[in-house]
Amino acid sequence: MATPSSVEDRRSPRFREANPIRLTIASERYGKVHEALTMDEALGGVRIRIDIPLSAGEKVVILPEAVSEERIRARVVWVRELKTSATYVAGLEFAKPSILEVPQLHRAA
Repeated sequence: MATPSSVEDRRSPRFREANPIRLTIASERYGKVHEALTMDEALGGVRIRIDIPLSAGEKVVILPEAVSEERIRARVVWVRELKTSATYVAGLEFAKPSILEVPQLHRAA
């Protein structure tokens, strides 16, 4: 299981954001929608808290809130289980990093 990189290794600043998101997972053939909560966001990815286990390297798609928005493809980079709450924290890397994919960053800028 990979671990998060240090602050010095980050390519872009992170912004603390707690927003509900929905995602689907490749191993489930993108057939089931899961709820998660963002913990922080950056241009290249997002850290989430989720109730199901994910695997490093697994492909996911973050579903948009609005019909007009594009789906965001991402890859699970690392996962950590929180034993005290039976949930997981995972780092997701966007397939195509862009400020347009993280609308919350507009508010923080």
